[in-house]
Order: sequence, then C-alpha cells, then structure tokens
Amino acid sequence: MNIEIYPLDRVVIDGAAVCFGMEQSAVEAAIGKGQRIGKRYYYFNNEMAIDYSNNKAEFIEFLCGGDGILKPVIYGISAFDARANDLFEILKEQNNGVIGDTENGYSYQFQSISVGIYREAIPKEVGEMIEEAASFGNPMSDDEIQYEMNRADHWATIGVGIAGYYQR
Repeated sequence: MNIEIYPLDRVVIDGAAVCFGMEQSAVEAAIGKGQRIGKRYYYFNNEMAIDYSNNKAEFIEFLCGGDGILKPVIYGISAFDARANDLFEILKEQNNGVIGDTENGYSYQFQSISVGIYREAIPKEVGEMIEEAASFGNPMSDDEIQYEMNRADHWATIGVGIAGYYQR
C-alpha cells in the first residue's frame, strides 16, 4: 500500500486522497468505513486512525511503526523505516518554527506543519536499562539490546492534523 503524507493538506492512500476538512462520508467513500472506538475511527486493521470534528477529518495517525504493514512517506522519507534523528531533522527543517517537546524526546509536535511523532524509547533510556540489568546481575542479551535500540531509533507513530492542531 502506497501512502504519502502532505502536511496541512491530505494523506494519499493508493491514489485515494483523504483531505483535512473532508466529510466523513467522503472519507469512507474513498477508503472504506472505519471502526469506531471512542471518538476515533480505525482503518486498515487498526494501523491508521482518523479523528473527526463536526464530521470532518481533523487528524490522521499511523499507529504501528515498523511492525505494521502501512509505511507512510513524508517529504520523501519513510516515516517508520528512517532513523529517528533523520526524520526529526527533515521535519524540523520543513517546520521552520516551534517544536513541542513535552515528553523529553519521546514525542515532538511540529506546530507549523501540524505533524507529531512518537517513539517508545529514547537512546539514553536504553543505555540506562542495559546498565541497570547488569547491576542486578541479569545482563540483557544482544537480541534484547537490539530490540530496545530499534525502539529508540525509530518512530512508532506519526500523526498529521489540520492547521493549528498542535497549538491547542
């Protein structure tokens, strides 16, 4: 499945455009009916969610990171396959404005382009985890270390919203 993210405008999924501000019925005509859980609608085996406000698409989020089938591309780079720092730098350059960092490196909100990214671990935390496990006499295996480093070096979610979404 080919997915292109165009911040502040639309997400294109195999040629079908889901535009911000699009009526939910038009979204469903383009990509199918979502499964409602709470206020969110989930699509493609729960790998993508759309939040609607006044029945119009307001926020689109891709949820499964590198483990999922969906591989959204933004500014020419695969959001989940790229290294975390590489994607961060591209988004920072495109944003050219305020970047929210309320979770100390776990997530960032690029306010000018209404893009948010989240990861499950940060490199500093992995180093501390390795040291702590060793200090308790239960050192982590190479596979465990690789798994944790991968979580720290790749984004788990990427979300895009209408203009001003992250400025609320």
